[in-house]
Order: sequence, then C-alpha cells, then structure tokens
Amino acid sequence: MVAYYTSKIPLAYQGIQQSFSSFESSIDGALVHDLYALSDHPQMGFWERYQESRWLNKWMKVSEILYVFTEYTKHEITKVFPQVKANIKVISPKVNELLQPNDEDARDVVRYQYTQGDAYFLCTAPLHEAANIIPLLKGFSQFKKRTNSNMKLVFTGVKGEFSKGILQDIENYKYRNDLVFLDKLTDADQRDLFCSTYALVHPCRWERFGIPILNALKAGVVVLTAEDSSMSELAGMAGMFFNEEDGAEIGEKLIRVYNDEQMRSEMIGTGLLRFR
Repeated sequence: MVAYYTSKIPLAYQGIQQSFSSFESSIDGALVHDLYALSDHPQMGFWERYQESRWLNKWMKVSEILYVFTEYTKHEITKVFPQVKANIKVISPKVNELLQPNDEDARDVVRYQYTQGDAYFLCTAPLHEAANIIPLLKGFSQFKKRTNSNMKLVFTGVKGEFSKGILQDIENYKYRNDLVFLDKLTDADQRDLFCSTYALVHPCRWERFGIPILNALKAGVVVLTAEDSSMSELAGMAGMFFNEEDGAEIGEKLIRVYNDEQMRSEMIGTGLLRFR
C-alpha cells in the first residue's frame, strides 16, 4: 500500500486519491509531493505545518522506497535528506484519459456558457497566497493594457478562509469584470473548461503533484507555469515558464503566447506528442 499526504491544507490537490488508485495495489512505500512545509515561507498554520513535517520525517526514516513524480522533487528531497537518495524512485503520474482537444465549435459552446463567448485563460490553482494569485492578477492587468483583448481569466481553484485577503483585493481590481470564478463544477464541466481554454496559467509551484500540467498537455492546451519547478519539468518543451512571483514577467508571457499563434500551435503539438 502506498502512503501519501492526506492533509487538509488548501494546496492539497483535489481528487488526489483517485489519481493514485492505479498505484495502490502495485507499489509499497511513500509518495512524496514536495517540501512545501519545510520551505522558507509556507502559508499555513503551525499545526498544519507540524503535521506535514512530522509525516515527512517519519517516511524518510521508515520507507524503503520513496516515490516522486519528477527529478526536481528528487533533487529537492536529497538536499534536505541526503541519506535517502538511493531510495527515491521517479514514476509517472496518472493523466485523465477522458481529456481530448476540443474543436472550435465545442470551444465556442463552452465559452458561451461560462465567459459570454470570450476566449479565456484558465487558472486551477487554489485562491491562496502561496499560489501567487496576486502576481497573476498583476500580469493579467499588463496583458489587458497592452493587448486591449476581451480575453477573460477563469479561476476554478479551491476557495476558503485563506482566500479572504485575495478576494478583498479583487473588489478594487481594475479588470474585475474580466475575472470569472467558478465552483461546484461537475467532472464533465471541469473537463470542458480545461479542453476549451486558450492556455492554462499555473503560477503555483507548490500544487503538489503537478497533475494539472499533464492534463493540460493531454487536452491540447498551452501551459504557462513556474520556472525551475516540478511543473516546468512536467511541461518540458511544451511549456512556457516565468518567475511566479513577478507579475510583469507573467504579463509578458501572456502577451507572447497571445501574439504568437504559430508558437502556440507548436507548443500544443509538442504536448500532444507526449501521449501518442
């Protein structure tokens, strides 16, 4: 039986247990997502941080095998726990097999349902400070000023008490009417939104296993995400990367992917090749 994080911290990926169902009967060890709890600025309470750190330290001691999804995570773990380097095995995460690229007609249906027919960027990260939502909004402002586009920014991530500060800031956000917040979506709704977006913008380097990145590639969607991270490793040549704390840089990448359709098409093709 595989052991993995089941904490209630807001960055935990929704539906993570279902994603690992195929591993449970075939591997024995600990599946480690990242070292967020040990980072310099975890946005979490003392008790949550203690629980995560305790879990991590326990499995570093007792696990014969530690499973990770990226070489980046392996490298980060061995910097803190060098004694476990030989025990770490990199495996591939499970991708949602129901995701397929939508044609233009199908995308139009989804757009009219959620964004009044406008194309949109999609962010699935939680509305949490550690997900760098504020830098993303600054980048989107720069994008809107420079392009005069009617593009929307759609959020489908988890909201909670931790989101209050961000939501208050958004009340005074100049492009508030171009933001769309969705929740209580069915699996089918989430797939439709994913497969119809112009690009997935994922400024959260800590969203655990990086499953949204691979799902986007499977859906034929361009990925913009945090540089030098598990996310950028999973995206590979199919992704575009930025400093997730730098709103100006995020804005420049949004503008670039919007203005260069040929580059975007090549990125989509590169991503789809991963699944053929």
